[in-house]
Amino acid sequence: MGIIGKIWHKVDFYIGQNIICEQYPMLTSISRFLHKADGTIGVVYMLHHITEKNPNGIPTNEDLKVSPRFLEDIILKYKKRGFTFVSLDQLANIISSEEKSERPFVAFTIDDGYLDNYTHALPVFERQQVPFAIFVASDFIEQKAILWWDILEDLILKNDTLKIGSNEYRCHTFQEKWDVFRILREIILLFDPAKLKTALESMFARYNIDLYEPIRHQAMTWEQVKELSNHPLCTIGGHTVSHCVLNQLSKDDFRKEVGNNIRKIESVTGKPVQHFAYPYGSPNEIGEREYQLISEFGFKTVFSSYGGCITNENRHQITHLPRVYLHER
Repeated sequence: MGIIGKIWHKVDFYIGQNIICEQYPMLTSISRFLHKADGTIGVVYMLHHITEKNPNGIPTNEDLKVSPRFLEDIILKYKKRGFTFVSLDQLANIISSEEKSERPFVAFTIDDGYLDNYTHALPVFERQQVPFAIFVASDFIEQKAILWWDILEDLILKNDTLKIGSNEYRCHTFQEKWDVFRILREIILLFDPAKLKTALESMFARYNIDLYEPIRHQAMTWEQVKELSNHPLCTIGGHTVSHCVLNQLSKDDFRKEVGNNIRKIESVTGKPVQHFAYPYGSPNEIGEREYQLISEFGFKTVFSSYGGCITNENRHQITHLPRVYLHER
């Protein structure tokens, strides 16, 4: 190997290690060094689907999936490194300094309420005796949610040209399909949540679309949510009624989305809901107004979908605690 090859090998290794740092904090020597310098005390992982990836799917959607084997491998790696696995109640005690953690902690959270959380994730957490939380959106469980990201992906993959309104989108190559998905995703995220169904029907008017077909096959039932709420390893948290973009709502509608979601979960489980995660949860969908409004509910912890690890600096921002997106590469 020549000098250029050796330099490139070192650069490639460094880049690879830093990718690992971002996705799997403190699992490598370099990531432990960087996170220790940053005052990291633990990591909260965010997941959605625990199921096998579709190699032909749109990456934006496929990134929402990790396989059961991958999830278990990650747990085993953190066990080998001596990490503490915590529930959200334990996490709340740690960040409020009521409970000290001598070792860095890991918490696993899953958003929305997909059926594979019950069929595929639960057995993994049971085998490893690791606590986890599921943030439930009411409309998912009641099969009222429109999984427009799945509908959009299906349309794009099945068509070489997509006609939306007066616009025509070329979808011949895989890259073009992915580009079109990202363009239309950003458009949909700007729709008025109260008029989402009407807007999607207009958007897909040329196609014979059943907007509720995906959710009928992908959601847990309330019976399964109740069963999980009684499981010693599982915490059920809130995630709004309709999984809407919260900064598109009025203050009153915000309170209804969160409040009605919490009341429904509590009526089913008979237990208080003390933890919450914002739908989408990036700076594009939440900000200071949302942090202030969510504080009215008195949750022990509230999570965004970005921001990295929990550190000594951010541990007290309980209205928008950071999480790390768990990716299976």
